[in-house]
Amino acid sequence: MMKEANTVIAAKGFQHEKIPLYYQLENILREKILSGELAEGERLPTETELIRQYGVSRITVRQALTSLAQEGLVERIQGRGTFVTRRKTARGTIRLTGFLEDLMAMGIETTARVLEFRRVNASPDVAAPLHVDVGTPIWFIKRIRYVKNTPYSYIFNYVPEDIGERVTREELETGSLLKLIEEKLGIRLGEALQVISAALADATVARALHIRVGAPLLSIERTVYSADGRPVEYVRTLYRSDLYCYTVKLVRGPKEIGTGWHYLNAVAPPPRYGAQGLEEVEPRRER
Repeated sequence: MMKEANTVIAAKGFQHEKIPLYYQLENILREKILSGELAEGERLPTETELIRQYGVSRITVRQALTSLAQEGLVERIQGRGTFVTRRKTARGTIRLTGFLEDLMAMGIETTARVLEFRRVNASPDVAAPLHVDVGTPIWFIKRIRYVKNTPYSYIFNYVPEDIGERVTREELETGSLLKLIEEKLGIRLGEALQVISAALADATVARALHIRVGAPLLSIERTVYSADGRPVEYVRTLYRSDLYCYTVKLVRGPKEIGTGWHYLNAVAPPPRYGAQGLEEVEPRRER
């Protein structure tokens, strides 16, 4: 029976037999929201309509809608239905991409304004992650990124001198720095170390992001390494907390790999962009 059910829903947007059905439905609806197919303020199909459209149970539909509501993508109003709210970008953890690449994968257009692009001497807090001596010449880039003309993030990039001198201001305004490092400079990327913390907006950041001084921000620091282990970028990005959320999904590990929580391939991008780690999750049985 389970195999027959999966065969039916495979033709309706579900792609992975071993991924829980509620999670696949959740990702299908999320993609429609993030792509703009379901616009802000638009009512989603009713539970009954989703059941009929995708051939799943009411429990599956409710699980998917509850997860989207917890992310802030939809609002469930009793007696009226489920509506798309102001969209926050959900971000994954498995693939090594930059923020811009994540948004591009979701079909969201952005623009950037370069505030500073200059050679500086590495301070102690920057020299350490880049594995250079204090005072070593490096390149500093400061930018504001916009989504639909709304200031979204304030970015501080630091790169080694030989990388910074090979990119242009114009390229930094129109593209992804990681993509430039990979495609223009031919450097293959490997791992990254990322630290997430809370921060408060000072006067400069508040003015740039159109928020009040002291407003809460999400701070993400990342050191990116090439495939041979060399640090090629240290970046600190401050995100507006009203426009950005960082969401991952965890699965309780079996005894064979050690109990505790383990990352699934995260909420975004949707499965069609890659589902490493998901195939081993047993499906929830429909009743």
